[in-house]
Amino acid sequence: MTPTAATHLIDDGPIGWRFKGLPPDAAGGTLAALGAEGRSLFDAGFGWPLLVLRDSALRHNAELMARYCTEHGASIAPHLKTTASPELAEYALRAGAWGVTLATPYQARVFMAAGHARILLANELVDRAFAREVVGWLAEDEARAFYCYVDSREGVEVLRAALDGVATPRPLPVLIEVGHDGGRGGCRDSDAVAAVRDAVRSVDGLALAGVAGYEGSVSHARDAHGLSAVAGYLRSVRRAMELVLPHADPRLDEYVVSAGGSLYFDVVAAELGDWPADRDVRLIIRSGAYLTHDHGLYRALSPLDGSAPGAARVSRLVPAIEVWAPVLSRPEPGLAILGAGRRDLNWDQGLPAPIQARDHRGRDARDAAGWTIDALDDQHAYLRLPPQARLGPSDLVRLGISHPCTIHDRWLTAVVAADDDTVVSVARCYF
Repeated sequence: MTPTAATHLIDDGPIGWRFKGLPPDAAGGTLAALGAEGRSLFDAGFGWPLLVLRDSALRHNAELMARYCTEHGASIAPHLKTTASPELAEYALRAGAWGVTLATPYQARVFMAAGHARILLANELVDRAFAREVVGWLAEDEARAFYCYVDSREGVEVLRAALDGVATPRPLPVLIEVGHDGGRGGCRDSDAVAAVRDAVRSVDGLALAGVAGYEGSVSHARDAHGLSAVAGYLRSVRRAMELVLPHADPRLDEYVVSAGGSLYFDVVAAELGDWPADRDVRLIIRSGAYLTHDHGLYRALSPLDGSAPGAARVSRLVPAIEVWAPVLSRPEPGLAILGAGRRDLNWDQGLPAPIQARDHRGRDARDAAGWTIDALDDQHAYLRLPPQARLGPSDLVRLGISHPCTIHDRWLTAVVAADDDTVVSVARCYF
């Protein structure tokens, strides 16, 4: 069964040499056709190293997060800067996601071209041409939704100038971004929020839709201090929404408050949920890493994994990402050199973790417990292992990674495989 809906596929042309790891005999065909052939991951011409995602883990994670959000009165719009793949977004949408979150006009254009109807641009929109494009896109279909950020009167003026003289049968909905000292964008206090609120209200082509924030820059820990700091920041986002909501644009059917990276979405649900039913407020959580998850950062800190000790397996996110790397050399008894490096693997939140080894045909599985990667070159990984470990040239090592957001941009495609190693699709990633 192919995991994507046909209405969300982009015709990206024939497979060619630019897609590393894909079978040479697939050249000239399409990614969709390759994914539908039911090839085996290990004996159908795929090259190594290779980025692989497990279909069962993607489905599990999408469904688990959707249930979590429903139970906590929130909607999920996964931040697809992580994978930049409309095909992978389908896992979340089929499980009930409200829409998708993107970071840049380029990313948004990809998902607009793929047929996505609800987009949250989690950034200030200062691209004048794209602002006009979005207004035209919204006018074409009443079912479409698009939100972007503003955080200054100057930013509002950019949008006013961009839309000057442009017909806006549907106004462009904007969210006031709320920041914090030392953070990135966003209003730093309530006076700034009120000033931006009033500026937005003065522009007929804009619609004041709510507020948004990002708590992930407040802390990177889930200890008592970190959780308290995050909760305090989110209470400032709620106060901003209370300043904005009485003045929100009556042309809109609902209003939005949004936050939620992948480490604190539970705190977001607690602090930004529970609005009166007559206020028509939708809480949108924007977590992006949950869909593919990992063996490192988020496994240790996600509210649906490391921070829930003793949770049953079914209630925890499952790492979907693995990179299979070939053994090039065993130059010393306790060292193997793998043919994957910084061009294929990320290391910003920890080095890759060996999980398993197999022979070149994908058979003869061996546990890699106790093995470690301690260094990466551009095209090589240094694998430390017991001298007696059975591993030689052309064998394959399955690597888990830490931090999904920085692995996908090393690959133009992600091969999606079932648990029996049958390839079920090949997802295009647009970076």
